[in-house]
Parts: sequence; C-alpha cells; structure tokens
Amino acid sequence: MRYIVQLCTGSFYRPAPEVREVIRKLEHAIQVLEVEKVIFGWAPDAVLNRAICALLEKQGIEKYLWLPVFAEIQNQKEAEQNRNIAEREQHDISKFAGDTFEFACQSSVKSVERAVEVFDELTDGCRVDGVFLDRIRYASAAGSFGNLFGCWCPRCQELYRAEGADTERLRRLAGEGRMEAFFPKALEGFTYRFADQDVDCLMRAKRRLISRQVKMLGKTFRARGLKVAADTFAPAVADFVGQDLETIGAEMDFIKPMVYLRTDAPAGIPFELRSMGDGMKQRLDRLWDKDVAGMELAAEQMRQLRDRHIYAVPGVDVNRVEGICGSDADYVKTFLQKLQAAGIEEAVLSWDIMHIPDEMLAVLADI
Repeated sequence: MRYIVQLCTGSFYRPAPEVREVIRKLEHAIQVLEVEKVIFGWAPDAVLNRAICALLEKQGIEKYLWLPVFAEIQNQKEAEQNRNIAEREQHDISKFAGDTFEFACQSSVKSVERAVEVFDELTDGCRVDGVFLDRIRYASAAGSFGNLFGCWCPRCQELYRAEGADTERLRRLAGEGRMEAFFPKALEGFTYRFADQDVDCLMRAKRRLISRQVKMLGKTFRARGLKVAADTFAPAVADFVGQDLETIGAEMDFIKPMVYLRTDAPAGIPFELRSMGDGMKQRLDRLWDKDVAGMELAAEQMRQLRDRHIYAVPGVDVNRVEGICGSDADYVKTFLQKLQAAGIEEAVLSWDIMHIPDEMLAVLADI
C-alpha cells in the first residue's frame, strides 16, 4: 500500500507543534512507509514550513500546501462573510480539535482572492509542488439546518434564482424546518435529485458554483506550474455541501474523499448523517443499495470514481483524537484491505500524522 501523509501543523488560531517533533515524526513515517506525497499546513509558521519542505526536498517526496478556501482563511475580515437564510451574518462557530467552521461567502471573488493571498503567505521562502484545496464547499447541516440552503447574501440568492429556485418559498421552507425536503428521491452518478423542485434547483446552483470556483483556483495555481488536489466529503454526503465529485475530480490531479467512518466531527460520515435527522441514513442506504457508513460501499465508491477516470485517493481516519476519532489497528487494517480488494492501492493517512501513534504506523507498514 502506498500512502499520502497528511500533516496538520496547526491553524491560524492555535500554535504549531515544535519543529523538532514534526521532523522526527515525518522522518519516522518516511522510514517505515512508502510515502508518495505529504500534505502539510496550515499554520503561518515560516520556520516550520521551511523545515518540512527541506526534508521532503531531500527525500524526493512531493509536497502539497494544505490550503483552506472558504473557512479558516486568515484574516476573515478581508473576505465576505457567509450569511444564513435569516439574512444575518453567521457567527456560530463549531470547534473540533482547534478548527473552526465559520464560512466565507462561496460566490465572493474576495473569498477566492484571499485564499490565493494566504497561499503566498504560507509558502513564502518555500518551494512546493502543489496545493491541496480544503473547505472548498458549503457548510454542512452539522452546523445547522439552515446551512443546507447555502449562503443567503443577495448575490447568492440571485444565483439560486438563475437556476429556477423560488427563494421566497425556500425561505418559508427554512422557517418550517422541513428537513425531509432535502431527502433525495434519486441518485444520478454521484449527485442526488430532490422531489421538491426548488430544493433541486438550489442544490444544482450550489454544485455549479463550487465547481466553478474549483476550476478558477485550479487554473490560477496551474499557471504557476503547480499541481492541484482537493479535499472532499465522502461520496454519500458530498452533494449536500455542493461538491460534484465527477466535475471537481476532472479538474484535479487527485481528490481525497474523506471516507471517515470513525470520526465524530464534521466530515465524519456518521456525524454528518446524524445532523440530517432521522430517516436520512435509511434513505441513502436505499439509494446506494448498501450501508452508506460501511467499508464495503466506501471501497466500491472509490472503484467507481476510478472507473470514471477520477483519480480519487481515499482519506482514511487513522488518527486517535480523544472524543473525536477512535481508530484502532483492526479498523484501519480491515478498511485498507477492503480498499485493496477493490483495486485501490493508495490511501491518505488522515487527517494528521502527529495524532497517529508509532505502533499504528507499524501496522500500516505491514499492509
């Protein structure tokens, strides 16, 4: 099994780990595993970032700067804030392991420009091979039911109307709290169709906008000679946050669907399904004809993406973070073996090598 290592160096809101500690962990991982790439970020720590790049340069390993796009971007005051469907700025911030999920407006040019500025700030004095786009999506229902309606600023509402959505009716729907309107009626490839026509138009608009922004950022970074990859939700839940995996995947060197089955936090499949209320999982199980929170479907979905010529490398939650992720050796070994049986020989060790015990690395080395 070949691996992409994901290394969280901290965030804009909490300090980075010590350079010596990070380098020791990376060197050990490189020694015991077949490491193809390292995704690192996104603390603004120039000394640490340069040390990581120097090590990977010496080892001949590709390095991707981990870049948040619509959430977490440094100095949010320079980005237009997401507005909820009540037309006020969204201030409710959920924090998990030091992260914040306060989103900027997805249709804002300023939001995209700010992401590029942050990339330049974080890579000052470093040479990287690529950029790994994270948080390039809408907020999920994990924050609130209203998140499913997307940003509700005047510009975004106009985009929804352009796709045929009745925004006044959607506002009433939000006030009624009718989650069942977002229960899909059909599955088409990796996207859903909805019986409520306004919801169907809204979700199509969300998909189109995120895909457009992905393409725009991809073009910007490729013009600099960089490779471009993206973090995505797992196929069963990606469409709810505006991620059309086939369209996004066609623009990327690779995508990393977060098939997190043991993560009780945003992007964790069981966590996201619970946030969408009773009955959603059962509906999705029927549409996919399998347990959408199970290993078998995750492996099959990765194979299906590859069959569609989408270079998808599954992100497997191998961390141990108290109260958030309780992966163990049996879970990781079984999951990776099921992926191998589906013809997948690569995985992203998600989401932070610093929270993977050395004994777990030994298990990974044996697979």
